[in-house]
Amino acid sequence: MQRTKRQMLIGGTLLVFGWLVTFAMVLELIPSPIWLNMVAYGVTLVGFMIGIIGVVSHIRINLRDNHNE
Repeated sequence: MQRTKRQMLIGGTLLVFGWLVTFAMVLELIPSPIWLNMVAYGVTLVGFMIGIIGVVSHIRINLRDNHNE
């Protein structure tokens, strides 16, 4: 698996995990202490950033490969 695809997969997983934790707190399935809110926000933000970096890197690699052909 390419590094960029792995980054997109990890980023998407973190993003979904952070969203699910937040959704579970809203539905009161799990308690909602402030530290868990901060962790869920951080995981979502990091997942978004890793995913975007993976997408941009993938696009740059494809553009470079197509330009060299």
